[in-house]
Amino acid sequence: MFERHIERLYLINMNLQPSEGLLLITDDTKDYLADLLLEFYSVGSGLAKWVKKVCYSSLGGHGKEPPEEVWRVTFGDKAVDVLKEAGLFEKVLNKENYLEEEVVNILRSYAEEVPNVVVAFPYYSTTHTFYRKVLTKYFGVRYASMPLFEPDMFYGPMDVDWVEVSKVSEEVADILTEGEWVDIKAEGTKLEFSIKGRQGVPDTGLFHKPGDYGNLPAGESFIAPLEDSAFGIITILYGPDRKLDEPITFKFKDGAVDSIEGFDPYVHYLEEVFKKHEKARFIAEFGVGTNPKAKNPENILECEKIKGTIHIAIGDNHTFGGTNKVPFHTDYVIFEPTVLIGGRGWQKLLLEKGRLKI
Repeated sequence: MFERHIERLYLINMNLQPSEGLLLITDDTKDYLADLLLEFYSVGSGLAKWVKKVCYSSLGGHGKEPPEEVWRVTFGDKAVDVLKEAGLFEKVLNKENYLEEEVVNILRSYAEEVPNVVVAFPYYSTTHTFYRKVLTKYFGVRYASMPLFEPDMFYGPMDVDWVEVSKVSEEVADILTEGEWVDIKAEGTKLEFSIKGRQGVPDTGLFHKPGDYGNLPAGESFIAPLEDSAFGIITILYGPDRKLDEPITFKFKDGAVDSIEGFDPYVHYLEEVFKKHEKARFIAEFGVGTNPKAKNPENILECEKIKGTIHIAIGDNHTFGGTNKVPFHTDYVIFEPTVLIGGRGWQKLLLEKGRLKI
């Protein structure tokens, strides 16, 4: 049903070559994901040297490490066995303290045929995981992360001029890298934080070079704010996959969510997360949407790409320049924002009531 669109994804977005290995991973959260996996596998088998696929049990939350079976298919049994014998594998899965270099050295020493390209579309995101980081940073794998993906996206935010999306995303990312502070104003929102010394990342949708990674649909630029620097409030209308029954407001102090106001059931979910993972409270990401065909506000994968929106995430950011390591990462979109970015002796109006000023 989606063969033509999947082929376009492989050839244009991933630049998949006949000499390369391809790994496909998803979970069983939604019934349609298993059918989509079979279509991706069928199309990929005619384009890649080899294709492997895994469908694993739902993890129930974004940012959690993929289960053992995914690591074994990716790196081989020997590499995982050695990590387990060294007492490191459970620490990685639970995002506990461990020496990254030690884990990487074992994987490099014992890994078998690691894929060149990974297309990951489990319902719950793998973007901000060590699994993704070790593949892209240390093995040069090109990685497309597609959490919450719905097939209708092939006809909207996936059907764009990727060269133009890439150009805008890179320009915004350069501004973020140059900036030292961010000031945001929108209805129910007034937030400021520091981005000094952090690197802006463009999510271009073109993953052609070793180590390239990002979302599909793509179209954003993001950065990890300094974790203790956020002050103010944000008001959100949408959760990750639905419109909230009523808006809720986060109050930030010293970088973390100090309190939540509102009566939507999602508040109780977040309160339970914060009880279990105190570090989940901290600001993790500031992003700017750059995809002109992204429209759906009820799916965060697409919503955060809507051109002229911004999003604030809390939780894990250690995989893209931050220091917070926690098994939780969720983004919240703010509509029609006015955003001022500046540094020593300069400032730039990046967005004015939802209009990108570049």
